[in-house]
Formats: sequence, structure tokens, C-alpha cells
Amino acid sequence: MHVAAETRSFQRAATLLQRTLGAVISAKSVERLAGDVGEELRQRQESPTSAKEVTAPAVAVVSCDGGRIHTREAGQGPGVHGAKWRETKNASFERMAPTKTVDADPCPELPETFRQVAHVAKIAEKAAFQAEAAPEDRPIYEGPKLLLRTCLSSMVNSDEFGPQMKREATRRRFFEAARRVFISDGLPWNWSIWSAHFSMFTPILDFIHAVKYLYAAALAWEADDESRWARYLQLAEACWQGRAAELVEQLLAELAARGVAPGEALPEGSPHQPLADAARYFHNNAERMNYPCYRREGLPITSAPMEALIKQINFRVKGTEMFCNDPDGAEAILQLRSASLSEDSRLDDYLKTRPGSAYVRRTTLETAA
Repeated sequence: MHVAAETRSFQRAATLLQRTLGAVISAKSVERLAGDVGEELRQRQESPTSAKEVTAPAVAVVSCDGGRIHTREAGQGPGVHGAKWRETKNASFERMAPTKTVDADPCPELPETFRQVAHVAKIAEKAAFQAEAAPEDRPIYEGPKLLLRTCLSSMVNSDEFGPQMKREATRRRFFEAARRVFISDGLPWNWSIWSAHFSMFTPILDFIHAVKYLYAAALAWEADDESRWARYLQLAEACWQGRAAELVEQLLAELAARGVAPGEALPEGSPHQPLADAARYFHNNAERMNYPCYRREGLPITSAPMEALIKQINFRVKGTEMFCNDPDGAEAILQLRSASLSEDSRLDDYLKTRPGSAYVRRTTLETAA
């Protein structure tokens, strides 16, 4: 099952099994078995208890985000029918090593990693400004170290995914942690899940996503690259220091100077849209942007493990020539993939106790008597 979860198609899984183990198993057989195990794993998620003894973490971090999967209608014969992109719901549960709390911000100035043009442009997924950025010796905030991660992935909507996340956090004893964090981008469904199920966790807006809005706003704000980069640095420094209200005030003032009223609907393609988007984004998330406080408490301020998880999930299910039957085939492979990526060996543990496993003694009439 790990082979089916790690390779990009059931045909590749069958080929790999034959070439490495000499096991002749058709791609259809691999697909059917993956579907069965994926459905069984989904059913097991409904239990709030863990089969393993779990210790409550010192620092518990929960994140969630959406991904993409290419699906097709099932039972339509050869070929791809009804192809469409669907959103997946994904969550990361991170046990982290504790760090000391301190009285002063350990990293009050924007670190060098967010002052490198090429790196910031890559984060923002936009062209790099043609601007000079002299390196400076600034401290780096690393935050707590990741010890163990488990994850979930599903086709369900956020109303169903929230309870799934709560059950996983309960199994991992996250609600008993001394320090609890819920970190995410600004998508409303993420924070609806926080409000409904994790309101006792400290809410933090992922700083990486904030950088994307800042870079796009600077691009729209200024006319040349040198000025744009200087504007980005000024905005990013304010954001890093938790001055969300100041950010919003500056953005609204620039919009007003351009004749755009707060909340005004702009025509498609408006050059002012990135400024309006940034103003709305930071206004809506201001209460989750007290980054100096989070650093003093030794908490993470980026959702890097969550971003890595999305890439790992998408590696198995996202591709122009990759299609999963909607909904059962897609749900099964997401369950299998997330179980394989979880670092508590849950997939191995389940396969060892699954009926039909070589580790399970088969019941006969004689042994049952």
C-alpha cells in the first residue's frame, strides 16, 4: 500500500512491485486494494481514540489548507468523462519541541530571509524586482522544532472536515498541550474550523501568506522596481513587527489618493486591486498578526510544514493526466496518501492487523472452537 500511496499512478505501482519484488499484480488489482484500504482508513477516523499510547505534546500546532485534485466520473467506460478540478481539504498536526518564553522579542527586525529579492518573489509567485538588496547581519527567528507530524486529507467540505480534525487532535492529545497554536492563511473556511473546534488554540496568520499580499501591493503601489522593493521592505517590516493597523491605514490612504473608497467594488483587471486585496486581508486578520508576542512565547509564525504537506499530497493526486474517480476513488487515495505520510506509522500498524495480513492469524473452525 505504501507503493500505491507513493507512486503517481496504480500502473506505476504495479510495475514497481513486479520489478523490485517479482510480484505480478495488475494495476486494477492495486487500485481495488487501495480503494478498500482507503475506505477502511476513513472509517477508522471516526474513532476519537488512538490504538497507540500517546503523550500530550508541550507545543501542539494545527494547520489546514486546500489542495487540488483532478477527478472524473466513475462507471463511464474507457476514457475520461466529466473531468474537473476539485478542492481537497488537508490538515497537519505537529508535535513540536518546547522553547523558552522570553520577555523581549528575540527577532524584532525583519530577518534576511525576507529581504532577499529572488526568495521573496518566489514566495509571491511573481517576477523578481530588479533592485539591489544588500545583505545585512540580522537575527533569524527559527521557532520551535518539529518532532512528529500526522496529517489528514479528504474530499469532504469544511463542515465535515472540522470534526475530523478535532478527532485527530484529540487522539494526539493536542488539547492537553501547554502551548496550542492554530496557524493558517486567511481563507474563511480555515478560521471557521478554528472558531468551531479550536478556539482555545492561539490563532496565527501565516506570515508567508502575508508576504505574498505585501509583495503584490508593492508591485501595484510604485512605478519602478527600486521603489517597489523599498515599499515592500517598509510594509514587511511593519507586518513583522505586528503593526497590522498601520498597514491597513497606509493601504487605505493610498487607495483614497487614487479615488478608491473603502470596500468599493473594482472592475476586473483594475491596477488598484492588489492594494484593495491587501487592505481587506490585513483588516480581516489583524487579530492574528501579533508576531512579536508569538515570538516571545516561542511559537511558530509560518505554516511551512503545512505548505510542504500540500506539495506531498498534490504529488500523488495533482497532474494534467492524472484522474481519480469522483468521489470514492479520490477519497480513498487521499486517505491512503495521508496515512502513508503520517509519521506515527499508522498505515503500517493498520496493515499488520488488517484481516488478510500475513501478521494476522487466520481463524478456522478448529481455532475458533
